Amino acid sequence: MKTYLNYGFREALRQPFATIVLFIYQMGWGILLYKLVQGVLVPLMHRYPGGDQPKESLHLFLAESQFQLIKTDLSHSYLWWLAVLLLIRMLLTPVLNSGVYYSLTHTDQNAGYRFFRGIKELTLPFFIAYLTRLALSLLPLIWLLPKAQRLFAHSTSYEEAVLHLLPWLAGMLVYGFLLHLLFMYVQFAIAAHMGIISTLMTFMRHSLPIIGLSLILLLSSGLLTGITVTATYLWAGLAALMIYQLFPLFNIFLQMWAISSQYQLLTAKSEG
Repeated sequence: MKTYLNYGFREALRQPFATIVLFIYQMGWGILLYKLVQGVLVPLMHRYPGGDQPKESLHLFLAESQFQLIKTDLSHSYLWWLAVLLLIRMLLTPVLNSGVYYSLTHTDQNAGYRFFRGIKELTLPFFIAYLTRLALSLLPLIWLLPKAQRLFAHSTSYEEAVLHLLPWLAGMLVYGFLLHLLFMYVQFAIAAHMGIISTLMTFMRHSLPIIGLSLILLLSSGLLTGITVTATYLWAGLAALMIYQLFPLFNIFLQMWAISSQYQLLTAKSEG
């Protein structure tokens, strides 16, 4: 396991172009969402009753907001915007993935060239793989949604229904995590021109080290998040601002490290 982490770390360091592109993409996406939320919440908060107002004012504000959301078309434009942004995100995800995976599997080429060549050559198969993964991710909802509806209908409170659903929601998370790993290997096979069937067989045979490697780096990402949040509370001022601004870059590097480590594992097991 340590060997794959070391090789993966070195390979991730050799992907500065892909890391910077993903960082700029995440930063631009964050700014866009921030502006959208700001445009909705700021006018709304101007009407929010202050602490010196009676409770009746708060109740009136909540009742009016509920009426406007449910009985009017006020929210329709915002929902359409969210739908458009979600669609754009879905279209861009396989495009960027194609550049990242091609860049990881063709390190003999120039960094910028191999990233854009991957986008040119692999966008269509990556988009098909993305749609397949999305369909498989949503498949359990065919069974889970009716079950959730029955639980909410027969439970005495929402808390009781949610408690009954927690094991199934946890199962959905585990299922989604395993699908993520499985399709990571499918994308390796596509990018490196390996046989998809043989790659899936390798995934099945060595699923325990694959999952263990992913969990190690997932815990590392969680640890980084915890350290960042703690540091911003303890070190107020410029240091906290710099740490907070650099956090997305470190987080993206950890994602690159996770992908490159898995590719090193696949290469070693395939050759073995």
